[in-house]
Amino acid sequence: MEGNSGGDGGRNDVELLCKTLQAGHKLFYFDLKENPRRRYLKISKKTSATRSTIIVPFNDISWFLDLFNYYVNSDDQDVFSKELQLDIKVFYFDVGENRRGAFISL
Repeated sequence: MEGNSGGDGGRNDVELLCKTLQAGHKLFYFDLKENPRRRYLKISKKTSATRSTIIVPFNDISWFLDLFNYYVNSDDQDVFSKELQLDIKVFYFDVGENRRGAFISL
C-alpha cells in the first residue's frame, strides 16, 4: 500500500529521522517526515521483488505502537487479528503462520 503525504508528491517533505532494520531477506525503513500539512511516520518493507509502504500520522503513532506491542508481548495462543482505525485510515493486523513461523501481516 503506497501512501502519499500530500498533493505535491512529497517534494516539500523533510526527513527528520531515518532508521533501517534488516530481518532475514527483508529490509524495513522507518522514516519520520514532515511537510507543511503534517508530521508522519513512513514504514516501508522491501524484498528483492517488492516494496510496500504505510503512512502513520504522527499523532497516532502511540496507538499504532500499543497494538504492535500487544502482539510482541502476547503468547502465541492468546493473539488474534485486530484492526486499528486512525482518522480515515484503517490498519488491519492479521495473525498468520506458515512453515517458517508465526507472523503479523499489516
